[in-house]
Amino acid sequence: MDKRAINNFAVKARRDLIRDITNKLGLLGIDEAGIQEKRAESTAEIEYYGELAYEISGDDIRLRRELVSHLKSRVADDWNTVLQDFIEEVAYTWFNRIIAIRFMEVNDYLPSKTRVLSSENGRTEPDILTEAFDIEDDLHGFSSNQRALLAKALDTEIPEDLDKAYTMLFIKQANALNDNLPYLFERTSDYMQLLFTPSYHDGVIKDLIDGIPESDFDVQLEGQVEVIGWLYQYYNEEPKDLAFKKKSYKKEDIPAVTQLFTPDWVVRYMVENSIGRYWIRGLLKKGDPRSEKEIAQSFGWEYYLPESADNQELLVSSSTPEQFATPEDITVIDPAMGSGHILVYAYDVLQQIYESEGFSKKDSAELILQKNLFGLDIDNRAFQLSYFAIMMKARQDNRKVLSQGIRPNVFDVPNISDSVDFADLLIKKADVVDTNGIKNSLRQLLSVFSHGDSLGSIIEINPAIDFKELQKLTKSNLLINEDGFDAIEAGKMQQTLRNMLPVAKILSSRFTIAITNPPYMQASKMPKDLKAYVTSNYVDSKSDLFSVFIERLAKFVGSNGLYAMITQHQWMFLSSFERLRNKINKQSIINMAHLGTKAFEEIGGEVVQTTAFVMQNTQMSDYVGAFVRLVDYDSQKKKQAAYLNAVNSTESKDVYRTNQTNFSAMPGRPIVYWFSNRDFSIFKSNKTIGDLTKGGTGLQTSNGKRFLRLWHEVASNQLDRKWKPYAKGGAFRRWSGNDDYVVNWGEKGTELKRFIVDRYTYLKGNYSLVIKNEGDYFKEGVLTTKITSGKLSFRFSPSAQIFSDATTGIFPDKHLLYLLGVLNSKVIFLTEELNPTLNFQAGDIEKMPLIISNENIVQVLVENNISMSNTDWNAFEKNRHFQAHPFLKHIDEHNRNWTLKDAFEVWAKEAQDRFNQLKSNEEELNRIFIDLYGLQDELTPDVADKDVSVRIADEVRDVKSFLSYFVGLVFGRYSLDVPGLAYAGGDWDDSKYNSFQPNKDNVLVLSDDNYFNDSRDIISRLKEFLMIAFGDDNVQENLEYIAQVVGKNGDTAEERIRQYFIKDFYKDHVSVYSKRPIYWEYNSGKKEGFRALMYVHRYDADTTGTIRMDYLLPLQEAYENALVNFESLVENETVAKTRKIYAKKVTRLTNQIDEIKLFDQVLQHLATLRIEIDLDDGVVKNHEKIQAGQNLLTKIK
Repeated sequence: MDKRAINNFAVKARRDLIRDITNKLGLLGIDEAGIQEKRAESTAEIEYYGELAYEISGDDIRLRRELVSHLKSRVADDWNTVLQDFIEEVAYTWFNRIIAIRFMEVNDYLPSKTRVLSSENGRTEPDILTEAFDIEDDLHGFSSNQRALLAKALDTEIPEDLDKAYTMLFIKQANALNDNLPYLFERTSDYMQLLFTPSYHDGVIKDLIDGIPESDFDVQLEGQVEVIGWLYQYYNEEPKDLAFKKKSYKKEDIPAVTQLFTPDWVVRYMVENSIGRYWIRGLLKKGDPRSEKEIAQSFGWEYYLPESADNQELLVSSSTPEQFATPEDITVIDPAMGSGHILVYAYDVLQQIYESEGFSKKDSAELILQKNLFGLDIDNRAFQLSYFAIMMKARQDNRKVLSQGIRPNVFDVPNISDSVDFADLLIKKADVVDTNGIKNSLRQLLSVFSHGDSLGSIIEINPAIDFKELQKLTKSNLLINEDGFDAIEAGKMQQTLRNMLPVAKILSSRFTIAITNPPYMQASKMPKDLKAYVTSNYVDSKSDLFSVFIERLAKFVGSNGLYAMITQHQWMFLSSFERLRNKINKQSIINMAHLGTKAFEEIGGEVVQTTAFVMQNTQMSDYVGAFVRLVDYDSQKKKQAAYLNAVNSTESKDVYRTNQTNFSAMPGRPIVYWFSNRDFSIFKSNKTIGDLTKGGTGLQTSNGKRFLRLWHEVASNQLDRKWKPYAKGGAFRRWSGNDDYVVNWGEKGTELKRFIVDRYTYLKGNYSLVIKNEGDYFKEGVLTTKITSGKLSFRFSPSAQIFSDATTGIFPDKHLLYLLGVLNSKVIFLTEELNPTLNFQAGDIEKMPLIISNENIVQVLVENNISMSNTDWNAFEKNRHFQAHPFLKHIDEHNRNWTLKDAFEVWAKEAQDRFNQLKSNEEELNRIFIDLYGLQDELTPDVADKDVSVRIADEVRDVKSFLSYFVGLVFGRYSLDVPGLAYAGGDWDDSKYNSFQPNKDNVLVLSDDNYFNDSRDIISRLKEFLMIAFGDDNVQENLEYIAQVVGKNGDTAEERIRQYFIKDFYKDHVSVYSKRPIYWEYNSGKKEGFRALMYVHRYDADTTGTIRMDYLLPLQEAYENALVNFESLVENETVAKTRKIYAKKVTRLTNQIDEIKLFDQVLQHLATLRIEIDLDDGVVKNHEKIQAGQNLLTKIK
């Protein structure tokens, strides 16, 4: 099955249908502006609409009136919402019908046996067109006009006539199919045919025939009903993507954001291990001599996971034969059925069970539809396709099923707005025993179903409701001889009841088995009515809709029932689901396929982590569950193969068997089935970090643009005053570092606190709900990044720092370094795996078992590790405590007479030694703690190179950083005479710059030649710096070395270095400084006429004017002089190759001069504005501000 082709078709089909329907509505005078009246020139026979005077006549006039009436009846919301919802409804209705007809024609299921969309013999015209008169009875006959239209089209074969005939035949076929599939091909909306014009030579039908292979639909080949499910999912792809961007969802978003087609093998796992398990247990109870595995194999259930021997004995002894009577007694529900994938395979398994009991396929098909399968969904589109899919499965086994009027027990949950008062006449006319009771029951049902399209299957029905009594109100003869308004409204109420009562009865029923892939939706994104209902009725599972469904399925099956699901795996670990786990602890996990990430091919990344499982709603204290761990396999196919291996091989290392009582002994009761007995023992026998200290998250600014900066953005004299160091999480790094940010905490956060109080008025002044754990700010502690898809890493937090809500921290009064050592060792897996989600909470740290021993040794190692990490971190200028570039560390030892290559090699050795020592220290800590916790059989002390946080040398990176440091020297940010920052705002101090003088004007020109022969040229300044720091004798060698490592094209080292500064330096700078550059690049454009760097901390209102007068205009003059020179060389050169080189230079200079002249106008305008900036506003705002809407600077990207 080519899913890409299916995806492409479905997405395009939706777009095309919506476009065509919108256009047709526009022609009919219906658009976003409203519903237009017919034009004045209209007559009784012909009506005209819109600016184009679109003409309709005959039956189309009636259909438009019906359409307008329908739209007006829906105007409960704003008109635009009504119109867009209606367009979507018409589009998906025709999409579903087209797909259904295609499936039926390929498999020869159409009553006429004649293809509607294609030709069996490969003709351009579909068979329905050429064989129309042969199947007239199947299409309910032709009128004289239709007959004449057909005869003319087939006789003349004029394309326009053929199109009209095909449209008529297609609509008639769709209407005729109402006899066979009334809930997909409804007759109630005749106006829909006015809005869709089928065509076999272009549009959706042609795309379907050409784009998706026929074999994908053919059940005799590789096709399956599941193609319907994929089409449905992909059809919803664009609405889903739009909805995902919203902070919270509306009820109409729910289907799109929660529909995800379940992988086929996972469906088979769930169905075989629930329905199949139920049946096999019954056979064993009845004395079947075969083993569980042999029985499963006899049915071909390859995903069935057998019980352990102890469990088999336990289950057989605890069951009664009456529980396993006949196949007809098995009831199965999918309460979030989507397009019916699970129900379709449940049908297959039930069919096998029926056949094993001697039933014919024909008889069992009918029984399965009527007695075994039940399904619900909030989405009418999904209901239609699920209904269709089940009927098609039955049609495979029973050729007459489409003509028997069978209505399978699948429904969409209705949304009802009727008043109970409309039922008064019905109650009066019906033979009702308890009038008040019936009215009260009706009132309850109408209340919950007023949000039916949001709540769906989680609606719980009062068990006291008497459905037999309510059913009396639906009798068709109740309103005979009644008329007037009350009778009309009572008639509507009857239809409401006919739609509602079957669904309500299902919701109030108990089933043998429930199976579903529930919707996933965080509570924060739920629509208001859904969130309110969940909060009131599902207190223990309210965090997410999938967890609500876990609780709901247990209620659907009742005591001792089986239910199977695939959900996100957070419920197994997170503290927000602990109350749900407490409930599950009173049930029994039969087995689980723990999938982790990438179980769904359509979802990439590490965010969606899933698990499939089978539960029994009874507590069996001696039961041993089977868990197949598939989280480490990185694709759907690999997970599937590993699961099958686990089923078939006793050697599989992916299978874990454990009793749920083990989980109860763990803090928070996480489902850590893979823990060894030793792991469980460690938790049972020792105190935890939480007994020593409590953890928490920190400050949430709620407006990072206003209150957060990278430290290098602000003036140095405001650091540690207004702007305080702020630990904001970050990438994997142990021991220290990740301290790039500062937060506006002037006057103890007065401005921030005021902002929080004003923004969140419901806090009533209590800002501590946002500014959390303020008492731990500026304390020494241990921090880790809260959200991570990789390994945990813990860092020492110094006392001068605030920590953020993106971090999790502990601040113990004692044993701090020891705790840091434990947490950065391999034994952290004990708590890390209590919560293998992306979100690591303070409570997870607190659960870590703590054994304190060898504290002095551990403390020395940890102190050493922090020191090495600090040295590494501060070797790079992006970091706040950077002192000088590492290449300069030993220049005085060599009397400033040294080569860069030698300096790099010394630095590389130092970095490698530090790396080796840190790795050795970490491995020693691992040995200490592995021995201390008794985990020698589970862990080794080895540390992978990729997990050592300090960096080894990288010649290209380090030489580039050396050039960046040089630029900092030129601007006075750094000095050869003082360590660290020499200037980053505030008062300038000339005394700091004796060895190497910064540029006076805060400008450094990047040009392809030395046009100035002074300090304005970057290479001149580089050579001066190299001479001072590394000696005059080594300047050329050092230039050659730099050019070799980072240089671009050019004949000389200087040319190659110039090209690096012009082409790549600024991009590298923006990257290193996390898109908050401190050197800004004035840029005239693509011709590279003028480029110059400026240091933002030295910027003032005259900087742009200075650049224009002292740099751009002189450079323009230099270009013009050079141009005259090269024009002369071209004129006098006799060697063609050389003349061509000069001519290219003439062209380049001409273009650069033209570009500079235009850029000069921009500079001149901005210079007169004398724009000032405030460093506190940050790089992004100031970068935009000084340009005043002009293209002055190179973009930050």
